[in-house]
Amino acid sequence: MVKQMKNGSRKLDVGSRFLCGVAFALFAISYSLATAFSQQPQAPAGTPLYSVNAKYVNGLAPGYWGTAGSGLTLSLSVGTAYCGNPPVPVSYPGGSLALAASTTNYVYLDPANDCAPTAGTSAFSAGQIPIAKVVTGTSSITTITDLRTWFHPQPCTMGTGGAVNCSSLGTNQNITLTPSGSGDSVIANLVDNGGQVFNVKAYGAKGDGTTNDSPAFQAAYNAAIAAGGGTVYIPPAAGSSCYLLNTAINMTNDGHYVRMIGTGGIGVLQTGSAGLICGNTGGIVFDITFSSNKTFEGIDVTAQKSGLSNPSTVGIFSGRNTSAQSGQNNHITNCTFSMPLHYSGTTYSFGVYLFGGEITFLSDDVLEADYPLVITGTNNFNVTSPFVTLGTVTYSETDTSFRNMELLSSGLGPAVYIYGASDVTLSGHSWNFSQANPYPSGLYNYAFYINNSHDIHINYWRQEGYPGFAYIDDGLQGSYIEGTDGSSPSPALHAVEFNNASSEVLNDVFKIFDEFPTSTNWYYDATEGSPTGVAVLDDVHFYCGKEDNCVNIPTGNYSTGAATYWARIHWSGGQYNKYPVVKMGSGNYVEPVTGTFTIPTTSVPANSCLSLSSVPAAGNVTEASILFAPQEWYNLIVTGDIVNGALTPKVCNPTSSAIAPSYSVGVTFKVVQ
Repeated sequence: MVKQMKNGSRKLDVGSRFLCGVAFALFAISYSLATAFSQQPQAPAGTPLYSVNAKYVNGLAPGYWGTAGSGLTLSLSVGTAYCGNPPVPVSYPGGSLALAASTTNYVYLDPANDCAPTAGTSAFSAGQIPIAKVVTGTSSITTITDLRTWFHPQPCTMGTGGAVNCSSLGTNQNITLTPSGSGDSVIANLVDNGGQVFNVKAYGAKGDGTTNDSPAFQAAYNAAIAAGGGTVYIPPAAGSSCYLLNTAINMTNDGHYVRMIGTGGIGVLQTGSAGLICGNTGGIVFDITFSSNKTFEGIDVTAQKSGLSNPSTVGIFSGRNTSAQSGQNNHITNCTFSMPLHYSGTTYSFGVYLFGGEITFLSDDVLEADYPLVITGTNNFNVTSPFVTLGTVTYSETDTSFRNMELLSSGLGPAVYIYGASDVTLSGHSWNFSQANPYPSGLYNYAFYINNSHDIHINYWRQEGYPGFAYIDDGLQGSYIEGTDGSSPSPALHAVEFNNASSEVLNDVFKIFDEFPTSTNWYYDATEGSPTGVAVLDDVHFYCGKEDNCVNIPTGNYSTGAATYWARIHWSGGQYNKYPVVKMGSGNYVEPVTGTFTIPTTSVPANSCLSLSSVPAAGNVTEASILFAPQEWYNLIVTGDIVNGALTPKVCNPTSSAIAPSYSVGVTFKVVQ
């Protein structure tokens, strides 16, 4: 506003001066911007910005840019587009197309051929994804018209159930979008668990129980490997259906960290629950031969679901290749593998089969099979990998751990099969579904089979359903076997049977609690073989528990010339069995003995020992100890020390009352140090 002054002059007020300043500033800025823009390169009139700044096809990624090559050849850059039913990303590595001369060539992505770039001389058809129109002369390209778009349109209709159905000619472009669930569940499914997540459904898995989802599983795994590692996520299947796998998943020859994570876990056996995988491969489901750093978590696999045409026989397989290489640091946690069960014949199924594996860990898993868990250094069952040629020599297992396992079988094989292994630790429970009384003679009798192994640690294992706990074949060294022998079908067998008369049992502890004792059976026995017994039994501890007849292990049955002896044998009973029977001695084959002595009828006072006359000992033995417990007097303990070639026997009475043998007994002995 203009004000009249007393002296007749005029003056702008403050508000007016401010508006004038703003107007001047805007004019200056406008002029400056106009000048600046007039100096920048601009796209030709009518050219879309996306054609200048970034080349896109089908709304997914830049690519498929056509440029003139030599002669009638069109060069195309790499690209990615949505293709298939349902649409999934399809990548093109780049290449070239040969064009027809003297005509208009229509270049497009062909949905009928996995969206591969194609050229023709006819106009575009519905469903094809246009790239360019290229006019050619007799020997060269004349013009190229870029026809790529941000998104490729597809005709859509609304279904009666609210689904949006978009389709074009051919079925491979069909897509059905059915809204379901809440926003919260959708967001939860998209969360990245601290690394790159590869959802099998994003790679085409259906989970409908009829579509072969093996290609989708393999593609998701391969994508994780290509990304340097990550998580392969297996969301819930459709309703009570499953992901059908008709071919084995190849996870061999790789060291990347990859986690296969499902939504199941133990306790969902054979229920068709969320995340269930149907093994229909006829062999292996997951092969991790010579593969390291692989984790399976919450994975449920069944080959028992009705309708499977070719049930899988091996849940997870890990082997060694011909260069003696095996994978390491593999984990299987909270998983279920339910394979077919057989009650007769020579067709076997395996839950987890490890041939020469190293540093492998299983915990909180359910394995159901004829042989739920196999740990072998010699691939005794000749399982073959569909992807890797396996080695044929002996490899020992090293540092493998199995914790809180649930092993279910039909009795055709043991729950745990250990052959030529070392450094193995186990805890858990085994159950045999064959509970008929009497127990069928054609089935296996023991929950554990252990052959020529060392440093095997079985901790707190509860066995039910098998007549016996463990069968030790061809020796065992440096091991600890602890567990509970629960209810079993009749007739009850020995808790542990030692087989192979030339085997060595050294530095072992057997601590097996019998819930249902039997006074007629030997708890630890070596009389079933032919010949019976073992060659060497040294520094072995036996827990007899409630069993009166504890140990019956003869020695001396071996090939002529082999060393044989037993020494430092320890045993103990339970609260109600302080003096169990321990019977030792020679078997059917007897080497020349080193000496003899007689246990007299002399009374042995309570809690004291009676020393007998020394007996010369042949050979080069300078110092050793032997321990006898004759079956006739199981309340007396007979020991002896060999010093400088002579044995001094002692008869000890650990009871509170004197014992006088009713008759004398002759004892022969042989000690090899």
